[in-house]
Amino acid sequence: MGNWVAERVDHAQPATAPGRLVAVRSGDGWYPAMLPGHAVQRCRGTLAKLTLSPGDLTLLDRYEGSEYRRVALRVRGEDGRLACAMTYLWRTTKEPSALAVPGGDFLGWLARTRRRAFTTLRNGA
Repeated sequence: MGNWVAERVDHAQPATAPGRLVAVRSGDGWYPAMLPGHAVQRCRGTLAKLTLSPGDLTLLDRYEGSEYRRVALRVRGEDGRLACAMTYLWRTTKEPSALAVPGGDFLGWLARTRRRAFTTLRNGA
């Protein structure tokens, strides 16, 4: 699905959004899950402008599944400007196996903790 989304990106920039992040173990890796948070809690990620066809949001919703709900959030781009963006918040209450991601930076957390990101590919290839 990452490749599918990447093919539709017109522009992308680092951004932050209000919320808190946890890491969830799946298979031999971890994936991020965003939870609602206070304005002072921020998650780091990428604000991407996508070109989508009719039905693409339904496809994304189906991919994310019932664990997530799509919501509009005000995010701050690296240029400091605010934008309205769609994101997926985790519906599930925090699982005992989920770990807090301090600072809301999943990629930084992976690097610091030497953990691997979840992948659906076999042997990470």
